Amino acid sequence: MKSNQKQKSTIIIEEPGILSTIQDLGRFEYQKFGVPTSGALDSLAFQIGNILLGNSSDNPGIETTLIGPTIKFKSNMWICITGAQSSPILNDNKIQMWKPIYVKENSILKWGQLNWGIRSYILFNMNMEIEKTMNSYSTNTSLEIGGHKNGSPLQKGDKINLINSHHSIPTLNNSFKYTKHYIPQENNITLRIILGPHDDYFSQYEINKLLSSEFIITPQSNRIGYRLSGPKIKHSKKSDIISEGGALGSIQIPGEGQPIILLHDRGTTGGYPKIATIASVDIPKISQAKPGQIIKFKEIDIEESISLLRSSNQVLHNLNSNSVKNYFINIENTNKKITIFDKNKIEIASTKKHDELKQYKSYSLNAKYKKKKYSFKINIG
Repeated sequence: MKSNQKQKSTIIIEEPGILSTIQDLGRFEYQKFGVPTSGALDSLAFQIGNILLGNSSDNPGIETTLIGPTIKFKSNMWICITGAQSSPILNDNKIQMWKPIYVKENSILKWGQLNWGIRSYILFNMNMEIEKTMNSYSTNTSLEIGGHKNGSPLQKGDKINLINSHHSIPTLNNSFKYTKHYIPQENNITLRIILGPHDDYFSQYEINKLLSSEFIITPQSNRIGYRLSGPKIKHSKKSDIISEGGALGSIQIPGEGQPIILLHDRGTTGGYPKIATIASVDIPKISQAKPGQIIKFKEIDIEESISLLRSSNQVLHNLNSNSVKNYFINIENTNKKITIFDKNKIEIASTKKHDELKQYKSYSLNAKYKKKKYSFKINIG
């Protein structure tokens, strides 16, 4: 039988990394009051990790930048790490990304070499016991709201409590293979853009310059926006406008002519002309780029942008629909029995009553269910 008691746990931040914050998908009802959306910059990686764990796609997790935090786990749980190819290490052993990993009590998570990308996501099959701010857990360090402690990044010694009302975790096909098109693995990155809303503030010559030139991401880039350095884009009209709302991915051109790409912690209004907007599908790509990388822009129309976004959303839909979150593992009495249920909690297969499960091993179960044969391989340690 499954326990009705809530499972509680704690993680301890032993080293915070460069910038580690708690994020969900953001707060979207408060921009009219001047509050940015915040949220995971690479929302695709964030959602994939949650789906693989059987969570809601908006379940809060930890966003890391460059070097992730060292975390101690005070009880057993499942995690999934997605995003930048960042070589996570659990108890001195490298672990795979983009799939659920079982973590034992007192395990230590560290980080190895960062190969590609800049932001990783640590997701848990439990809920963080923190308060929402304006209907979101997302951290905004500028406004000092959300997250663990009044909008601050995670600090050494921070303790985060997690809670879950069940012991079930997803299994079966629970992995995702990313491609080099998703996490940029080359120095040159092409971003697809839609011109406007203020492209009329620039001559066709300047627009062509934007589309044909290379720009370098500067070190003055962060969650608010990415500042680029390259050929000066000159205004044909004045270089400021009456302040208005700025969309995610807007490319604004201030008076000095160097583009700024607005991201999740951007101010909700701004007074610079916005020559173009990055297609939503490429926001994760720019979010994984780091200072020194080269940016080029490619013009597309809004119809193509919508089509690309639909294709990206279909990836999430397919993963969600085919995800083994329709199948659940129940581990009873810590290490003595495994039971697998379908989404309706009908038992599909289980170990024998007295089977002993050895930790740090995989356990295989074969089952026939609704005239189909299934083979379950479960990593239990």
